[in-house]
Amino acid sequence: MSIISMQTQHPTTSQLVKATLAGAVAAGLILITTVLPAEYGIDPTGIGGKLGLGVLAADHEDESSPPNPVAGPVQSAGQVASAATSPADHSQITSKAAEAFGANAGQRFDTAAVSLRTTPYRNDTLSVTLAPGKGAEVKAMLKAGDGIVFHWKATGDVALDMHGERPDAKGTWTSYAVERAQREASGTFIAPFDGSHGWYWQNRGTEPVTVEIQVAGYQEKLYRP
Repeated sequence: MSIISMQTQHPTTSQLVKATLAGAVAAGLILITTVLPAEYGIDPTGIGGKLGLGVLAADHEDESSPPNPVAGPVQSAGQVASAATSPADHSQITSKAAEAFGANAGQRFDTAAVSLRTTPYRNDTLSVTLAPGKGAEVKAMLKAGDGIVFHWKATGDVALDMHGERPDAKGTWTSYAVERAQREASGTFIAPFDGSHGWYWQNRGTEPVTVEIQVAGYQEKLYRP
């Protein structure tokens, strides 16, 4: 009887390294294409979305989030007011648009972008001359939400404090813009509260400086306090 000698062959170091690398690559692909989209909603390759794994991530998120029937997203007063009035406003404007021009599937509505006024439109101009070391104010009376367009220009550098004061305020004000030295500025402004809103300029030079300002909008008046 002949005896056949059998010898076990062990993998070489090179083969072990290749097998380890192949396993790591396969595990990485599984992580990227299935685990991340299903567990965390992260889908860098887009394969998870095609397989519908994003739904699983949403389910996990819903389960992990504790119920909170009382607290909700914080909203500003303007957002609350807009949410309360938008449905009625949009319903009215939708009907008006359909009556005037016909229904249009591509038409959208945003009534909050317009704030209509019944008061007269004004275009006021004032000029003040500041002696060296002296300052002066020019104010516009505005209701909360009223907007103006303004432009002022000085013949020399002046320090600026653009600010507002509430009715009957004593020694308190809200600053909107402050500059140490400026000769000109233009912009728009929307009053955050009822009251007087405007500019204080101070001449810190050695020569008189004249400042002229133009304000257009629905201000009740433009005046020097």
